[in-house]
Amino acid sequence: MLAVDFLQWWYSRGWGRFSKMLLDKLRGMTDFFSITLLIRTLFAPFRQISSQDVTEGGPAAYIANFFDKLLSRVIGMIVRLMILIFGMITIVIEAVLSLALVIVWPTIPLMPVACVVLCIMGVTL
Repeated sequence: MLAVDFLQWWYSRGWGRFSKMLLDKLRGMTDFFSITLLIRTLFAPFRQISSQDVTEGGPAAYIANFFDKLLSRVIGMIVRLMILIFGMITIVIEAVLSLALVIVWPTIPLMPVACVVLCIMGVTL
């Protein structure tokens, strides 16, 4: 009776819970990498660092201020692009592995039986 209950749980609620757990993990990863926020703020200054608005100093101060802001935005864009690329690669790998685990899930209870059969047949590694 215990084996029947186990198999009934494994192929119904267990499979659903396992799938939900993997989906929650993927959602957590997308939240961790903040993909939408990174895209929205791609050209924002790095760590919100930017030079103060210049009121004195003439044209040279305005040009220096412009290039300070430009450099801060370029650095911010590079950092955010690197995080975006790494995050997307990580999320895709995790999604593929999660899908593989969900597909393999039904065969796991059969693994001990398969191992015993292979052992009896004389299969070695």
